[in-house]
Amino acid sequence: MFVSILGDSISTYSGFNPKGYAVFYDEEMQKRNGLNSVYDTWWAKVNQSLSAYLCVNNSYSGSEVSGQKFPAGCCRERVMHLHTSEYTPDLILIYLGFNDFGYGVPISCAPLSNDGKSNLNYFEDAYHQMLIGLRYYYPNTKIVCATLMKTILKQNSLWPFPNRLGGIHLDDYNDAIRRAAVNCHIDLADLVKRDKRYETLDGTHPTAKGHQTIADKLITCLAQIQ
Repeated sequence: MFVSILGDSISTYSGFNPKGYAVFYDEEMQKRNGLNSVYDTWWAKVNQSLSAYLCVNNSYSGSEVSGQKFPAGCCRERVMHLHTSEYTPDLILIYLGFNDFGYGVPISCAPLSNDGKSNLNYFEDAYHQMLIGLRYYYPNTKIVCATLMKTILKQNSLWPFPNRLGGIHLDDYNDAIRRAAVNCHIDLADLVKRDKRYETLDGTHPTAKGHQTIADKLITCLAQIQ
């Protein structure tokens, strides 16, 4: 079984992303966050639980779902490059959207533009288009998108998560992910149930313990998806 990842900095790891991609977890950040190896990442832990192999980790640090061009998650260059010359993924896992939340990207453009096309500068429209693209390029692959978890600070257990970091509540982005999944008939891993949070040093990027939390939640969700 082969698994591909579509994500942002949270899912990067030096040496495991396409050449030229921006990576957050370089050697310094790996050490700082307690990641001793790639097997401390959430996606490697999920793969181990599935007895699966990584196909492509198409994760780009700083990328949003929304946007008109690369490295937006909805762009053609991202959604069509989740396979190799030898392997096509059996499963695509999407954990993407935290940067849209951080920058306050508007949720939806309603009604649609005059030509009926999605406006990719809006989160829900872009997420919807991203899922359509993935289904088009990988019609026989199981696709699972995940809602975005809140975080805690390792050094401050009383730190209040900024629900409106960019001006729009995180719940609104997660509701948009849920709607897009339903509309595109894509499986959803709703990681935010029970309000479990993952550990970080900066409020965004998981420590090794944080990666374990994300992995545990996702493994539980995948077991419930038929």
